[in-house]
Amino acid sequence: MSAFNAKDTIGEAIASALNGTHRNLEILVIDDGLTDGTENTVTDRAGKYQRIKYYKKPTNLGAYKSRNLMIEAATGQFIAFLDSDDTWEPNKLEECLKMLKQPPEVKSVGHALRYLDKRGNKVGYIPTYPTNQEELQEVQENGALPWVFPTALLLEREAILEIGGFLDPKVGADTEFIARLAQKHGMLATKMPLGNYRVLHNSLTDKYWLDKRLAIDCVKENQLRPCRGESELTLTEYREIFFQTLPPLKKLNKLRKIAAIRFMRKAGESWLNREILSTLVYGIAKTALNPQATMHKIQWMKYQKRLNQEFN
Repeated sequence: MSAFNAKDTIGEAIASALNGTHRNLEILVIDDGLTDGTENTVTDRAGKYQRIKYYKKPTNLGAYKSRNLMIEAATGQFIAFLDSDDTWEPNKLEECLKMLKQPPEVKSVGHALRYLDKRGNKVGYIPTYPTNQEELQEVQENGALPWVFPTALLLEREAILEIGGFLDPKVGADTEFIARLAQKHGMLATKMPLGNYRVLHNSLTDKYWLDKRLAIDCVKENQLRPCRGESELTLTEYREIFFQTLPPLKKLNKLRKIAAIRFMRKAGESWLNREILSTLVYGIAKTALNPQATMHKIQWMKYQKRLNQEFN
């Protein structure tokens, strides 16, 4: 767990791991440049529970470098990530460990999630992918991207070390890491919502939304390039292609679609937090920029609602 100014949520996150049905675990929390009193919350709990280990750094390294440090420090066979504003369900580790022991042989597993609104209520449902062998084949052979959040991931520590851990871009490294992991070692996820993802404004993704979208598109492109006999692109190379080489009209059309995705995300956040005016404003902007995407989103929401009812 990488902690950066999360005093309002980190106690709940730690408690959700401590109170799970799987008791044989260590919780490694790394200080990623705290300034708000989060340290007191963590050290207080570490004083009560020997399973909690707290690491303090003199400078802010960012979430990805921090994760790599904790992977090196971990002593267990398996690694799970828990963002300091998210929570796990009590049976999360137990169910994921069962999945790793079942065929087909994979070294990483994930699960669906529920959203947590700003009041801490569980709302909505976040599907996951791949959930079966056919979908995994689509990922490994045709370049489809897995849909698994880091908070929903459990995997063998050796598998992380074999692929070199997380790379260092400011955003998008989790998408790239999970795609690389699925390609190398396989990945399957359950539709059971075994964790909860908190919807927050001013997150890293929110702040660097354009960089995040370009990073995701770069990962998608790199999934396909080996199939065409082409070498992979770095994020810097992909950005240069986008900003310097792409014709103006194509670039404008691409930016229109990216902006529509941005407004769609903001509309979803506002809706989950019952902020009606913001939902309407972002929804109208999204529809104006990309009406087709709005129709797809409505169909997607119906699918999510169906799955949410299935697991209630």
